[in-house]
Amino acid sequence: MKRFVPLLLGALLLGACSQSPGGTGSGRPELSSGIEVRFPAAPSSAYLSLLTESGESVYQVAVPAGATSVAVDGSKWTAQSANAKPLLDFLPSGAGPAGVNAEGIKANFLHWVMWQDKNSDGKLTAGEALDLMTHDRVAYVSQDAEVKFSTPSMNQVWKLDQGWSRAEHYVYLPTGSATYQRRLESSGVQRYEMHLPTPVTSQ
Repeated sequence: MKRFVPLLLGALLLGACSQSPGGTGSGRPELSSGIEVRFPAAPSSAYLSLLTESGESVYQVAVPAGATSVAVDGSKWTAQSANAKPLLDFLPSGAGPAGVNAEGIKANFLHWVMWQDKNSDGKLTAGEALDLMTHDRVAYVSQDAEVKFSTPSMNQVWKLDQGWSRAEHYVYLPTGSATYQRRLESSGVQRYEMHLPTPVTSQ
């Protein structure tokens, strides 16, 4: 009988996996997108919203009071790729001559805002945004892209992977230089950290 024990144990484990509770009709658990936003302890009636550059909300999730992070669903904003514009349209005002690795690249940049629903209408209105931000962006490009340009006292490189990604902000001031070096680059780590406002020259 001993030689049959491993087979019996394997059957029991397989049965346990197939009976796992889940959120799909097949009985299998729904997989997390792996995207997380972190922040200081949330107040009551808090929400996290993902906004376009013009301030339109494309995704919103309630945040429990006292929570310091929330998982978000990346499938909810992928349709915004249809609103992509030429990548160079997103360069900051005053940007110097830009070099881009391919013509015709389309892009979209979204940013996180955390707010408190003071009037209980479920919508972000003036005066409700909390004093939190992140320099990282939820970014889309139609193909792999690298663009280099300069702004006053700063050289910048944006290096983004095709599709949607977290564009991570990194900046430093080389020793003996007055010109900052900044990168906005696609990262495999899908974790956004919200913090008190800082200038773009701050890491």
